[in-house]
Amino acid sequence: MSWIDRLPLVAVEVGFFLLLLGAVEFGYRSLRWLKPSDGRKMSGQEFLLSAVLGLLALLLGFTFSLSLGRYDARRALVVQEANALGTTWLRVQLLDEPHRGEMSGLLRQYADARVAWSDTSGGDLRPTQALQDRLWAGAMRLAHSATPPVVVRQVLDPLNEAIDVQAARTAARSARIPERVLAILVLYSALSMVMLGYILAINGHRQAVATGLLLVLLSLAFAVILDLDRPRSGAIQVSQQPLIDLRASMR
Repeated sequence: MSWIDRLPLVAVEVGFFLLLLGAVEFGYRSLRWLKPSDGRKMSGQEFLLSAVLGLLALLLGFTFSLSLGRYDARRALVVQEANALGTTWLRVQLLDEPHRGEMSGLLRQYADARVAWSDTSGGDLRPTQALQDRLWAGAMRLAHSATPPVVVRQVLDPLNEAIDVQAARTAARSARIPERVLAILVLYSALSMVMLGYILAINGHRQAVATGLLLVLLSLAFAVILDLDRPRSGAIQVSQQPLIDLRASMR
């Protein structure tokens, strides 16, 4: 977990806004040192600003797409895991006792463990791994019993898929936007605001309302990107309803 994840999202958003505000003010005040001494009017700065802000929008869009894609991947893995566990549950009901009762009980516990892991920020995998060992041991006993091999295969395939999806979900939860990408985005945003302040100073108007709205919109966009990139503590969380519904159906 990086240092930025330890800060509340509101604090990060306010800090980003203040950084941009300071950058605009710095650019506005820097004209007194950078203004040409011959008094000629500078032209064409609006085109430069448009190009800079266009590239900033591109960077924001790229980073947002990256975080949204990982959010969608986490959501798809929840459905995939629920489907794999649901298939395992249905096929286990075809077994004879005592294998049916043993495997059914373990699957209920496993579904509870997966829901608990999904709802906690810590993400302790030990209950999940312990139940995986017990489920696989039960599957091995099933394989060495008088159960027909085709039935054993029908149970083992979805169970193996559920275990694989669990590993994929763990990896997807740990996958984050690289810190260097976020750092470059923040740096580029600040430098863009320096240029904005400088050009506002050239034109002789601060445009306080329009500039303030621009800073607010940029801060909101940055906050949404960070929120999507916080699978454990963000406000935008992947729904675990498929797993919850599956557990409710295991009777």
